[in-house]
Amino acid sequence: AIQFHTLFTRNVIQWWRMNPSRLIFFAAMTLGAIVLALQDWTVGNPQWDAMVFVSNHTCVALLVSIYSLQTFGDNQPVFWRERNRGLNVLAYGISRTNLNLVDSGMMCFMFTATYYVLRDIEVGFFVYWLPYLLVAFAASGWGYCISAWFPYKHGPFIDSLLIFVTCGILGNPFNLAKFLKSPTLEAIVSLLSITRWSIPMSFLMQERLTHPHPAPGQQEELFKQYESALTAGNWAIWGSWYSGIVALLTMGVVLRLITFAGLAFKNLDKQ
Repeated sequence: AIQFHTLFTRNVIQWWRMNPSRLIFFAAMTLGAIVLALQDWTVGNPQWDAMVFVSNHTCVALLVSIYSLQTFGDNQPVFWRERNRGLNVLAYGISRTNLNLVDSGMMCFMFTATYYVLRDIEVGFFVYWLPYLLVAFAASGWGYCISAWFPYKHGPFIDSLLIFVTCGILGNPFNLAKFLKSPTLEAIVSLLSITRWSIPMSFLMQERLTHPHPAPGQQEELFKQYESALTAGNWAIWGSWYSGIVALLTMGVVLRLITFAGLAFKNLDKQ
């Protein structure tokens, strides 16, 4: 408890000094939301389009996870030296992740609020925001995990590749329709992909609350294809909404436990 209080106080001071770096990511989040909203408005994408959620959730996951790399990537030699001289790794990890969680929440709020206003979304803000918030929680876990287990200089590349594959490809509704037919592939996608859970949450929530009426023809067929793909599989045992909440919270917690293991046992020879 004494170590946690000391570490938390120190980390708050360091966190406050990072305002210039933080503002860059906040600006990137806001700009990303503006660009995606204008793109969807220009192209005429309907609000229920699942690919809109794929783009938005992947953008949030990528920026939050890259930002989270610095949580344990910065000053690694100092941490190794302190750990080998009695630093409580759990207290250090919790104090660092708690502060980063504040940043992740603010970044997620800025992205979602900007997009929500520009696109004039027809559902309540908080129910619309929740899947994005869960995406940020799970994505920050990936950032912590990568920064704890891999060299910091390789972190951005590994993180970008991971998020692109797990969110942009594995969680794509057109691919999910194929993956969820196989128990093995469904297990892999469900364990690794953030958007495998967040996209059904957002899409089916939008469908339930707004009752969209796609135009006959291509839009109607596309809507049916999304609906079929996002309700497939056997892992969503409590429905898409509650199963998504449980799955993404569990993913974020497990990734944090793996992170703490990396902090405790990686590079023990470093002094």
